[in-house]
Amino acid sequence: MSSSGIFPTDEWTIAEGETEAGLLLVRYRAGDPSPADQAVFQYLIIITWSYEPRDASGLPDSETLDQMEAFENCVLDKSDDDRVWGSGVAVITHAGTREWRFYTPDVEVFQGEFSAALSGFEPFPLQFQAFEDPEWTGFAEIRGMARG
Repeated sequence: MSSSGIFPTDEWTIAEGETEAGLLLVRYRAGDPSPADQAVFQYLIIITWSYEPRDASGLPDSETLDQMEAFENCVLDKSDDDRVWGSGVAVITHAGTREWRFYTPDVEVFQGEFSAALSGFEPFPLQFQAFEDPEWTGFAEIRGMARG
């Protein structure tokens, strides 16, 4: 397969589990970026969308899911096309929240490009957090969660 952003391929791994709060769905990149790319992309961005679950599964209703997919397709495609501002590494859906994790070399550039990518959309109900994560523990945590 062809390269996508800082990852050697565009392959994703999917894991599913169940907790007391409902289903846990985790999708994450199957490979690792090079150590050189990991050294540059040192900031973890976590974007969270809280929603009212459709039932005890904790999953979104179909309208919310459609909105999330439009958001995700736009942002993941744009970030992967331009390795300068960020790369999506994981998507977690669980108990009324969906979380996207990205790594970026520059939080301000990420925020600007992220906003520009979404300029044609109505505002989404998102929370944005940024952390310094040079060891990529936020990505390792996802893999551990999926293997659970």
